[in-house]
Amino acid sequence: MKSLLFLVIGLLVPVSAHAYVDPGTGSFIIQGIIATLVGAGVAIKLSWKRIKARFTGRSVVEDDDLDA
Repeated sequence: MKSLLFLVIGLLVPVSAHAYVDPGTGSFIIQGIIATLVGAGVAIKLSWKRIKARFTGRSVVEDDDLDA
């Protein structure tokens, strides 16, 4: 527990980096965050039936949409 506390404090305490951050870096980080959220949303959407079945205790009947 103490090591986790030291890790969190170490990450939150600002340290002088003496580095140049390009103006495009902010948009690159925002694009990465948006891509992560969209990717997680798609992954959840594609496996929603299995996720729902796990919490409700029901079995999943797989639909075979490839034959249509």
